[in-house]
Order: sequence, then structure tokens, then C-alpha cells
Amino acid sequence: MHGTAHLPKLIAACKQLAPLEIIVISTRALELDSGVRVVLAEAAENLFSWRREAAKHARGSVLLFLGEEQIDSLSGLQRFLFPILYGKAQVVLPQQDMRHRRLTKPRPIHSFSLLLNNLFGRTDLREASLLDTPHAMTREALSKIGVEQLTQPAQAHKRAVMSGLSITAQTFGTGTEERIFLPQLHGSLLKELSLYEKLVIAEQLDLVSRLPFRGGLSDGGRRRDIAENVSSKNSGMPVTQVGKWPLRRTTLYGGKTVSVIIPARNEAATIQQVIREVLRLDPAEIIVVVNGSVDQTAQLARECGVTTVEFPFALGVDTGRAIGASLSKGDILLFVDADMIMTVHDLYPFVLACECGVDVALNDVSVFLNQPCPDNVFVACRQALNLALNRKDLGIGSMVTVPFALRREAVAPLGWHILLCPPKAQAAYAQAGVKMELVHQVNSFTSNRLRPEKHFASSGMPPAVEQIAGDHVEALQFLAKGRQRDEM
Repeated sequence: MHGTAHLPKLIAACKQLAPLEIIVISTRALELDSGVRVVLAEAAENLFSWRREAAKHARGSVLLFLGEEQIDSLSGLQRFLFPILYGKAQVVLPQQDMRHRRLTKPRPIHSFSLLLNNLFGRTDLREASLLDTPHAMTREALSKIGVEQLTQPAQAHKRAVMSGLSITAQTFGTGTEERIFLPQLHGSLLKELSLYEKLVIAEQLDLVSRLPFRGGLSDGGRRRDIAENVSSKNSGMPVTQVGKWPLRRTTLYGGKTVSVIIPARNEAATIQQVIREVLRLDPAEIIVVVNGSVDQTAQLARECGVTTVEFPFALGVDTGRAIGASLSKGDILLFVDADMIMTVHDLYPFVLACECGVDVALNDVSVFLNQPCPDNVFVACRQALNLALNRKDLGIGSMVTVPFALRREAVAPLGWHILLCPPKAQAAYAQAGVKMELVHQVNSFTSNRLRPEKHFASSGMPPAVEQIAGDHVEALQFLAKGRQRDEM
């Protein structure tokens, strides 16, 4: 317990349920009403150890686990327990009432739970998880999950889902219930994580580290072998034309040079417009990596006088970025896509940020999404990664979204092949301590070409969403591995 002033109210609410017993886990002796059993847990392993201690001592056929931060009414508790008391479920998880989701600020850590439920094939649970309280389970469910497993609620949640237990998410809370002030757990500023958030994220990151590589999700057909084997001299690269202008310096960026990298596949309709707009930045070079095109994309790019690299086969998502970066010579690298025509006014701030000392300049797209997006795994995995990086201030800023820019001096030592998986590159750059900031807001969603084969699916996640979710799992696994190595 992180405080006892609220206990009488919490116990009074519980007593109205006429339970077999009420168990309070405490680190010190307490004098409470008769019928309330206090179990001492002096050496708690973590924030969640109390759940195991409570389960060890509980005698009831249904166990209701309540946190200490929220007090609900009798009707609220009864409504929450209804599915389990009437045999409709073996595990009941808390979920915010949809009618009130727009009225309350979403908890960032729920992004992790939403991502994991999608990986486990339980999209119906949305962000509901055993990490949150209240939750309830039958004695049979507890035996399948394991009492000891309750100290690791993310693992317990996975075990509950995978064991075939009947799990439902029940609405809990209307926003009118009393919330207890626990500054030790929940106190934080806008740009930092609270103690509770750090502990929850650590639990979920540990779970992700134990999953198969990328969670078993597709990687979009990336030709990792090609990008990873590119040498510093790029021998054998199919460069069909080098730009007509030499690598030069311009006063626009304080003497620094700019390389623009544009991956392209079947973008004949837009490639020249994209290049014309990029030319207004006065770059030292523009590198177009054409792969698997069956139209005139490469020819049109060559007509513009840019460096063109043409592969007869598809490289898969993001591979062109890695190859283009390995060919580049500029001090600042700007990445754009061939199917998005963005004005120079929206591209210049990213280059300017790197000129001014930002190492990774990201696009802040949060204002262009219908926030909050509680059920959007595309949004959730971005936020989950930034939370794991302890960069709550980045929100959903991501190297998945163009435009973004990199400062060569800061990121080149980590190698260009890491750009194969943008979220992994973002994790690696953050671990290396580079300066990463949201620098401008460009709506890259409305101009993104709709591709039915990638953006829709009759069941499960669409291919594009699966690939992006897998990218973030790969990034989280990379991050977890690095932290485990540091702890050894």
C-alpha cells in the first residue's frame, strides 16, 4: 500500500458485495475492521507481488483484485463481476466505457496492451489487460495461469489468453468514481514517465523479448541480404546515372550539404513532381532508388538528372532507404517518398533542424490523426516504442513516417543497414544518445496512396499493419536485448 487514508472507503465498498473475505496486502501492520485480513508482505519483489500474496491466502472460488487508486460504487463493482458470477467468463478485465473514451485522456501505457492483444489475436479485448485493476478470475483460471505468474502480469495475461480461458473485457468506471491521489506511483510531468508507467512498460518489454522474432509477423518482403551486403564503395550497385551537378556546398545550410533519398516503385505519375519540389531545397544530390518497377519511373528520374539506382526486382519496404543512404555523401540526409508530393515549405524544416544540431528530425503527425485513437494498432505501436525509449515527449513520432532527416555525423557510425527497419533504427539511435526531436507537422496520411492489397484484409491485420507491427516488435526486442546486455 502506498497510503492508508483511503482504505476505509475501499473496504466499505467491498463489504457491500458480501464477500467471503477481504484481504489487504500491506508492508506494515494495520488495524482494520473485523472481517478484514491483513497479510504482511515486507519484501515485495515488485509492484505486482501483492497479487501473488493475496492469491496464496484467498479461499473464494472467484478472486477480485482491486488496486488502491480507485474506489467505485457497489453497482459498478456488481456490473463488473456480472460475467464471472453468472458463468459467462473465467477472467474479467477492465475496459473503459466507450461512451466516455472521448471524454477522458487515454493512458499511454495502454498502447502496449493494445499491441500485444493484436499479436495474440484478441483484438476484441482492445487495451484490456491483467496489468490493470480491477480484474477478476475463477479459481480454475488461477490454476491455469499460476499463482507465481501473478507477479509478472504481462506474462500472466499472455498465459491466460493462450490457455484457452474464457476472457471478457467489462466496462469499469464512468469518470465519476473517486480516484485516490498517489504521487509516488503516478506523479510525473508531461515529458516523463511515472514510476507506475516505468514498471508496467518494463513488464511488457520483458514479455515482448520472449516472443518469436518480430512476433512471427511478416517483414514486408525486405531484401535484407542486399542492403546488409552493400559495401562502403557500393561495388556492384546498379547506378545507371550520377547527377549532372557535382557534390557542392550551399550557403543555405551553413556550409553543410544535403542528400535526398527517394525510394520508388511504379511512381511514374508523381516522381518528377516530387523531384522538382525537392530541387528547391538546393540539395547536393538526389538519389532515387527504383526497384521492381514496370513503368517509366527510372527513365523519368534520369531525365531530371538525379542519381538513379535501378533494381529489376522489388526490394521490399524501406530497403531503398538503406541503400540510398549508403550511396549518399551529404552531411544531412532527407528521406521522402516518391508517391507523396510535399512542398519545399514542409521539407525545409527537417533539414534546418539537422543544421541546428538535431540528429534525428521527426514528423509530428499526432495533430492529423483523430485523437485519441484507442483501437488503432498503427498508432499504438509507435507510442509503445517511444514509451519504452523513455521518450514520452515524442508521442507517436516515428521514422516510419516521412519526411524525416538525419545528421550523418551522429548516425553513420551505427551503419546504414539499420534503416531497413525504421523503428529499430529509432531505437538504436535513442540508445546511442543522439538528439531526436519532433520538428515539424506534415500531413503525410491524406497524400499516401491507397493500396488495397496492403491496406485491407478479410481477416486479421492488413499486410501493411502487420509489417509495421512486426517492425515495432523487432525494435522492442532489439531494445530489450540491449538492456539485458547492459545489465550483465
